[in-house]
Amino acid sequence: MSERPTTYDVVICGGGLAGLTLARQLRQTLPRLSVAVIDRLTRPLPEAAFKVGESLVETGSHYMRETLRLGDYMRTAHLRKLGFRFFFSHPSGRLQDRPEYGLSEFPRIESYQIDRGILENDLRRFNAQDGVVLREGCTVQDIVLAGGGEDHEVVYASADGRAERVRTRWVVDAMGRRRYLQKRLNLTLAHGKKSSSAWFRLPGRIDVSDLVPDDVVAWHARVPGRNRYWSTTHLTGSGYWVWIIPLSSGNTSVGIVTRDELHPFAEFNTYPRALEWLQRHEPAFAAYLRGREPLDFRCMQEYSYASRQMFSPQRWACIGDASLFPDPFYGVANDLIGYGNTMLTDMIRLDQEGRLTPDVVKRYDRFVLSLNYWYTQNAQLGYPFMGNGVVMVAKVLWDTIVGWAMLAPQVFNRVFLDWELDDEYRRVSAGFFFLSRAVQQMFADWAAKSPGRASFEFVDFLKIPFVGSMQQRNLQARSDKRAIIENQILNVQGLEDLAQVLFLIAVEDVMPEHLDRFKPPVWLDAWEIGLDPAAWGDRLFQPQSAPRDLAPLRAEFRSLFRFSDRP
Repeated sequence: MSERPTTYDVVICGGGLAGLTLARQLRQTLPRLSVAVIDRLTRPLPEAAFKVGESLVETGSHYMRETLRLGDYMRTAHLRKLGFRFFFSHPSGRLQDRPEYGLSEFPRIESYQIDRGILENDLRRFNAQDGVVLREGCTVQDIVLAGGGEDHEVVYASADGRAERVRTRWVVDAMGRRRYLQKRLNLTLAHGKKSSSAWFRLPGRIDVSDLVPDDVVAWHARVPGRNRYWSTTHLTGSGYWVWIIPLSSGNTSVGIVTRDELHPFAEFNTYPRALEWLQRHEPAFAAYLRGREPLDFRCMQEYSYASRQMFSPQRWACIGDASLFPDPFYGVANDLIGYGNTMLTDMIRLDQEGRLTPDVVKRYDRFVLSLNYWYTQNAQLGYPFMGNGVVMVAKVLWDTIVGWAMLAPQVFNRVFLDWELDDEYRRVSAGFFFLSRAVQQMFADWAAKSPGRASFEFVDFLKIPFVGSMQQRNLQARSDKRAIIENQILNVQGLEDLAQVLFLIAVEDVMPEHLDRFKPPVWLDAWEIGLDPAAWGDRLFQPQSAPRDLAPLRAEFRSLFRFSDRP
């Protein structure tokens, strides 16, 4: 054991994505800070990384591009993403017959597919250049938390097996699912429904366009240039979804995610079993994969979890997978890394200035933990009806717009770091939680009651004027705080409008005989919507808000679907 341990301002235990991005953010934001990262792996890391989390959405991409100042790097070393793409179930099983949700053109706001092995190799190199001390090939054996204002101590085995130790004012557990501090402090919290996953990487290009013959001209013309390849593609059915993600290494990531009570984990927990499972549920895709050998394979049962605490006034923290893991359906794990790292950086800054208080820590802690809960609950609600394209496309549209309206402005404007602004932002958004709960319950009821009258072929979602305007308005920085709040008032109003429009579409599908009760001009209490006519009391028809003209928005969304008299 070294007699005189080295002392740092921050020691990060774990050199995965969360720990490496935190180290970079700390050095970029607080360049006088001394930062060390201790990790068991030694460079070069394998490029075909044995990790999941390759698809970034707009907010996670903003964190990489703007906060970490990696814009040029992301554009050259990784792949620009053509948004999410969903193919929902169809009785024929043929991809060209399945309802499709996606983009035909690359959006103005960039997002990326990241190759984790390449990214983590490069982040280590960037961090070393920035003055971060990297102790590689080392295994953390103990984290000794000190009381009062004393430094903590990290004990680890060096690459040659010697016992070493360092002291630090802040210690951060970023050791992934080892969750050292969480387990030691009994902070683990069960989270959501029991869902499981298996994933693997295959060499070469896996392109869903190959599943459709070239002579199906109209289908290929919907997304010119065979550009579906650049999307994060989901093949969905009842209780499951399959992801297909291209990587800049030239490999392709494929994964299966299921609800356990609908698809037992034992049915796909090896590569041969995963192929057999795909043969039963996605036979066309399974046939396409036949004969391909994977570069790696991993599976995980009951993957989603949470924590009672992430940050402590005693100057310790758990970030990334060491603290929580949301349901992966919407690819938001990296968003939570960005939130957590940015809040932790602010807490360390305040501590350096002698201004950190328990209230600050508690506020940031609750923000990330509650966001993880909300992400997971909303995603997992849809698993039982993931094969129902009509309900799922309405849900995905709603969830996407909610993400842009409620969360993106906070990231692009760093609202959560300005408490006065954040309090006002919360005040004008206060009714959203109950509105969202009513809409999500409506989706579940819609799926249970739908006779299948509605259908669609392709929803190119950014060509819906309302959707495009919501993205454009919210995924930008604003210098004026009043403009941020005024924009948020518009967002809440837009969601109130959209909730009513989706409700009216659901009524037309489930119970068209009741449409006469909603003749234009219609204006409802969006918080009272539901698909039980017996519960439509006076409150539904006596809204508190002043009416707005729903006709244009109703026409936009109604035009997405065809309705038949026959189920």
